[in-house]
Amino acid sequence: MASLLRAGLSLSMAAREAKLEITTPTRGTPEAFLHEVWTFVLDTGAAPAAVFDVCSESFAAAAENARAARVQMAGPQAATRLVMGLPLLALAGGVVAGYDPWGFLLGTVMGWVILLFAGGLMFVAQRWSRRMLHTAQLWSWSRGMSLECMAISLAAGQSLSASQSWAESIAQNYLSPSEATKEREESNSLAQLSRTTGVALVGLLRERATQARLAAREYAQIRVEKLAVHLMIPLGVCVLPAFIAVGVLPIVASMLSSTALNT
Repeated sequence: MASLLRAGLSLSMAAREAKLEITTPTRGTPEAFLHEVWTFVLDTGAAPAAVFDVCSESFAAAAENARAARVQMAGPQAATRLVMGLPLLALAGGVVAGYDPWGFLLGTVMGWVILLFAGGLMFVAQRWSRRMLHTAQLWSWSRGMSLECMAISLAAGQSLSASQSWAESIAQNYLSPSEATKEREESNSLAQLSRTTGVALVGLLRERATQARLAAREYAQIRVEKLAVHLMIPLGVCVLPAFIAVGVLPIVASMLSSTALNT
């Protein structure tokens, strides 16, 4: 859409050609942010291409981070499926050896308790892994957006107070309280620096917004890299005990019962 706007298309034509539907979505979402930018552009006549460029970069980075998290999870998921397939082989081996592990599992109270215990462990492991994946996929796409919007507003000819007011609204709606406070303090600090030194405030704001987005991307990549190690925890704490419960204990129990009967 930014490219179409630079080519001279109107805002509505660019949105139609880019298949971007600007509606009134849920508050705090990327779609809501685009809608707010769209409304600002229509009200002020500002050039939105720069903002859409920033949005495109942030959203693409968020998608890349989510894909990397799913790739990191592929290995532990394959290991989990392999480990949970081994009890069937172990039980089949017990039957071939002349024992009756299936009779213990399905024909005794203790066997059902073991099955329920193993099923509970697998349920916990699945929920645990999904929570880790969800946490690793989180991406602060809105980091730096309030500073970027303040720069866009100033470049469109808005006053400093009006630009700060819009930046404050963006920070409150799309950032956590701590991040909103931090970006508010940074915008005030940069405004003071601009008044003191005469440096253009728009350039300072955009540079700081870029730094904020890069810092958020680095933090997200670190979380993804740690995911592969952290996913081993549910495997060791839940999946392996479930394997032992289903694949080992029934064979041991059937061996003991067989020995007792023979004696």
